[in-house]
Amino acid sequence: MTSIASTDISPGRPSLGGPLRTAILAVAVVAVVAFAAMGWFGVSWYRAANGRSLAVGMDRDALLGDAQRAMVTLNTLDYRRVQDGLTLWEQSTTGSLLSQLRANRDAYARAITASAAVTSARVLDAAVASLNDSAGTAEVLVGVDVTSQSEQGDPSCAHRRVQLDMVRAGSAWKVGKLAPVGDAYSEPGPCSPGTSPR
Repeated sequence: MTSIASTDISPGRPSLGGPLRTAILAVAVVAVVAFAAMGWFGVSWYRAANGRSLAVGMDRDALLGDAQRAMVTLNTLDYRRVQDGLTLWEQSTTGSLLSQLRANRDAYARAITASAAVTSARVLDAAVASLNDSAGTAEVLVGVDVTSQSEQGDPSCAHRRVQLDMVRAGSAWKVGKLAPVGDAYSEPGPCSPGTSPR
């Protein structure tokens, strides 16, 4: 005879086996995988935000910006304000280049004033060739267009590529040396926005 006490008579209660158990296990596995992925991404993000590679990237960006500004400054002059321009040149340089500018400042001022010329520069492209962060030195390659306009003549455009040897000076980078890369070439008329060095 069967006892009523041992018989399961709750029709709405599901069994712990079968599809429900499989669904619960699947949700648990997905949750564990999601939490593990979240943890991995969190650690990766923290390392990227606080790691050395971020600091190096920021240093390269600062270096590149300072090099481009210096290149524009060193190729921009107005004979009517020659002393102001030469002062800006000196502020953008250091080391042997700064010494050279200071030693020849009067000669440069006379030559620029006699030329009655105005020059303006625009950087077309620039790249960091090397960076020694601990030594505070770097090399940057810059392509620049320089428009020259003399009072008595027509404008001309010079296309140049230059290597800048940069030196960290406090929180900024300055030009220690510069040297042309390849041959510069000129063409009549002002530099147009679409031109680039060959």
